[in-house]
Amino acid sequence: MVAIMSFMGLAVDLGYLRYMKREMQKLADASAIAAAVELNQCGSTTNCTAMQKAAQGALTENGYTGSTLTTQTSTCTSTSALAIVINNPPLCLGSTAKDPHYNNNHYIEVVVSNEVPVAFTQIFGVKTVPVIARAEAALGGGSNCIYALDPTDSDSLQVDAFASINSPCGIVTESSSSSAFSCGWFASVKVTNSNKNAVVGNDSDFLCTTSPNPTTGISVPTPADPLAYLTAPTVGACGSGPAGGPYTGYNGSGSGLSLTGAIVVTLNPGVYCGGITIGNGATVTMNAGTYIMTSPTLKTGTAYGFTVDEGSSVTGTGVTIYNTTSGATYNEGPIQFNYTSFGGGASGVDLTAPTSGSLEGILFWQDKANTTASQIIGTSSWNTVLEGAYYFPKAKITFALDGLENYTILDAYQIHMEFFTFSDGTQLGSSQLYNNYGSLADGSPVHGVGGVVVE
Repeated sequence: MVAIMSFMGLAVDLGYLRYMKREMQKLADASAIAAAVELNQCGSTTNCTAMQKAAQGALTENGYTGSTLTTQTSTCTSTSALAIVINNPPLCLGSTAKDPHYNNNHYIEVVVSNEVPVAFTQIFGVKTVPVIARAEAALGGGSNCIYALDPTDSDSLQVDAFASINSPCGIVTESSSSSAFSCGWFASVKVTNSNKNAVVGNDSDFLCTTSPNPTTGISVPTPADPLAYLTAPTVGACGSGPAGGPYTGYNGSGSGLSLTGAIVVTLNPGVYCGGITIGNGATVTMNAGTYIMTSPTLKTGTAYGFTVDEGSSVTGTGVTIYNTTSGATYNEGPIQFNYTSFGGGASGVDLTAPTSGSLEGILFWQDKANTTASQIIGTSSWNTVLEGAYYFPKAKITFALDGLENYTILDAYQIHMEFFTFSDGTQLGSSQLYNNYGSLADGSPVHGVGGVVVE
């Protein structure tokens, strides 16, 4: 009987511990989701106060109070009665081989541990057993891919007469103006997959076809700018390199780097003072990395920003173009694709954003310090591929693109969807967007507002 009772007692304790393990896992999941919801509010501040309060609050709401909180530690166990560890980014597993989200600040790791009292096994001197559960969470992918950020002006998102947008993801116009979203004669705006064309203010259109009709009077999204969490690259000293060789930046003493004519050039990441212009006939390969465009060192110099003209060939994988300025007294250049490869025959542009890292999915970023209007024009018939997010938080962008991208995100202060007729009669006004983020390690860089458990 003693032996039988001992085994029965052990079975009861083990069953209770298994129950408590499930309970701790639920707590870890709930805390991780609650903390992830605060990612947008925290911006670039890791383990912010709101995140900590949300995670501990989830424990309290589930009946567990008085937890001991630790943040950003790789020691993910505790002997406290009830403890919670919050790591943003995750650290506990120690490497990307063990955790694909290791050291990635888009993810939050929560470890909940508790010393659980046992009953029958106390006769063997065991009074409590540590029970530990771990979870990771992130913001779910956002369902929108076009954001016009201007809060007050009319025509914040303007669709030209005869122009069109076809988008599988939502459109948000954040201006409170009575004509925040305007659509011209015989233009069309189609948003599919049950997404919306949403406007904070109102719409103004005449003979424009919209499907579905704009949803007006919405609240300003939180956050208003879905890419505001990004940390800007550090702008260092201008680089330089021999003409015709592999450039690593450019000193731009009087103007930027001009590549035109029958020239074949390889560019490396770096700081290009005065920017880069790539003209007709040039063949340029851009190695992976971040290319920083800033003002020329002389305020009388020409600032190219990053300009690609017709008839050129530009290729690069894992590339981010970051366009800023060195000061208000200096010339500023835009990011500009001028009728990309029109008349260029087999030439074309094929640039794709990084698929991982801090600038994952970001192809173009014009810093808010540079308000120069930019332009993106291209089509698959001209061999144009520009895959990534276009981020212009304080600049207007003129846009007409129907390339062969897997995904496109357009986040700009003002957006002008234009219709073009070129000198040979070629017309371009149809903009086709895509939302296949399968190539990105963390999915869309535009996050939603709800947290999801990923581990």
